[in-house]
Amino acid sequence: MSYPSILLHPSLESSSPRPSVDSPRPSLFDSKDDFIARIGPIGVAAIYFGPFSLAPQDPALSRQALLKLSFAYRYYLQPAGIRYHVQRQTATLSGSIKSTPLALCAEILAQQIEGIEQVKNETELALEDRPAQSRELVAVQLLLATDQSLRSQVKVSDESGVLRISGSVGSEAQKSWVEQLAGSVDAEMKSDLTVVPTDSVVKSADVDDESLQALVLFRLRLIRETEHLPLKVKANRGVLTLQGKVRSETLRQRVENVARATVGLRELRSSLTIAP
Repeated sequence: MSYPSILLHPSLESSSPRPSVDSPRPSLFDSKDDFIARIGPIGVAAIYFGPFSLAPQDPALSRQALLKLSFAYRYYLQPAGIRYHVQRQTATLSGSIKSTPLALCAEILAQQIEGIEQVKNETELALEDRPAQSRELVAVQLLLATDQSLRSQVKVSDESGVLRISGSVGSEAQKSWVEQLAGSVDAEMKSDLTVVPTDSVVKSADVDDESLQALVLFRLRLIRETEHLPLKVKANRGVLTLQGKVRSETLRQRVENVARATVGLRELRSSLTIAP
């Protein structure tokens, strides 16, 4: 089977309006929503865990709060049935789950939290009457779900071992990108995607740095070409830095494109070098 040639994924445009020079200076009352949004996670954490701080005197509780308030946990891991418990420097995963790749994401997220030295996976695979989804199908679904340049109209199904991609995207570039992602897992793929042009802009989600780091590493682990690469990622307010060595220019582009398309990323700074 031949795969699509590597292309840069569709770029994300910014539609933020420029402030008017004549607009009045906002009052403190006008900015109250921003203030509430910033202190909200601390208030929610206090409800869940009782009084705590992010100071060194209660590090285990602080790490537990960071894990359970993270973007990756709230939107992917908790709905999948994964639970965290932190005891000193050890994070333990538990729960009955349907997707083993998400358990991998949970481990990667825990490893991004400063102070956690060990991760124990005590999750159990849920037993159901219906047949389990293949790893390839789940991998493609997660790659598409964590990609900020795509839309939810893309569907993936497994037909006798062949992955079928159907639905609509906004451009030929997006169609090519979806087919590349689907072809990057080790499975036969058939595409029925249609292009429906749209002028709407995909808004970047508000993702914390630990979740962004975890999601980039997780997506690279789902792709057969990049799953074993010893790469380092570091995020700071949505700006992601990539470090490491790859074997070719094509592979460097692949890694950067996957990272650049990850939900929550605002800017990519790559220091990847080529070392055959």
